[in-house]
Amino acid sequence: MLSLFIGFALVAALGLGHHYGLLVVRETTKGSDNHPRRVVVLTFLGLLAIHTVEILAFAGAYKALLAWGGLGSFGGGFDESWSGLVYFSGINFATLGYTQIETSGPIRMINMMQSLGGFMVLTWSATFLYSVSARAWQK
Repeated sequence: MLSLFIGFALVAALGLGHHYGLLVVRETTKGSDNHPRRVVVLTFLGLLAIHTVEILAFAGAYKALLAWGGLGSFGGGFDESWSGLVYFSGINFATLGYTQIETSGPIRMINMMQSLGGFMVLTWSATFLYSVSARAWQK
């Protein structure tokens, strides 16, 4: 149950961070109203940066949780490096986490919650980009 709570807390932090990231992207593109293509490209790049930071943040959380111990482990093709954690986090964030890396123990619940959170913020970002694009292309 602790791992589900940790996963929930991480996804809640993900949602809050994503919200404020979208506000920054919106503020950054405000002065580009006369350049619709620029708004769309800057929004896309901003979303790419936000999602990269989110993936890195989850990789950091996994690193801390694995060091803490007691929540399980990674196996299979996991090479115990920072790039391995980033890869696992990115795959988990953008898909359902199907990789050659296997998890065991309670940390699997955190992986499941990251997949849910990734799906939520990716669809949120897609909707945001769609609305920005629709406004830009009307001009």
